[in-house]
Amino acid sequence: MSTISSPVAAMPAEDTAKHVSRLTLKSQLDDMALLWPWVEALIAQFAIPSDTAFAIHLCLEEAISNVIRHGYNGDPGHTLTVDCASPNAHEFVFTIEDQAPPFDPLEPEHIEELVEPSPEDFLRPGGRGILLMRKFASTIKYERIETGKGGGNCLTIRFVLPE
Repeated sequence: MSTISSPVAAMPAEDTAKHVSRLTLKSQLDDMALLWPWVEALIAQFAIPSDTAFAIHLCLEEAISNVIRHGYNGDPGHTLTVDCASPNAHEFVFTIEDQAPPFDPLEPEHIEELVEPSPEDFLRPGGRGILLMRKFASTIKYERIETGKGGGNCLTIRFVLPE
């Protein structure tokens, strides 16, 4: 299990988080179009500030497109789920589960470190997804899970709203 945290409180226990919504996607890039209305509805329902909304969009897009493109290699015969939970009024936790081969995005070999990244570094295409998620999420946690279909990956991305 891997976790990357910024200097905020530890991630709450999953059993204390109130389940808000679930989205199931097919493992095809066309299904990414379903993600945006789902996220926008959550943003509107909970009055999530625009900076946090941007971070949520960015992180979910990066994580989900990587599962579809790399985890499932574009094979459309699979699914993945995205859950949203809220342990309190100031936190939202998104959990992405898939049945792709093991991939821990937080392993050092998958993370390109930039000593002092400039804005241009974040705009350069390719290989920046994990770096972007680390920059914009409050906490990222990875677990390999056992499922009825064998094994799977669970990526948890937490956002703390400004008070």
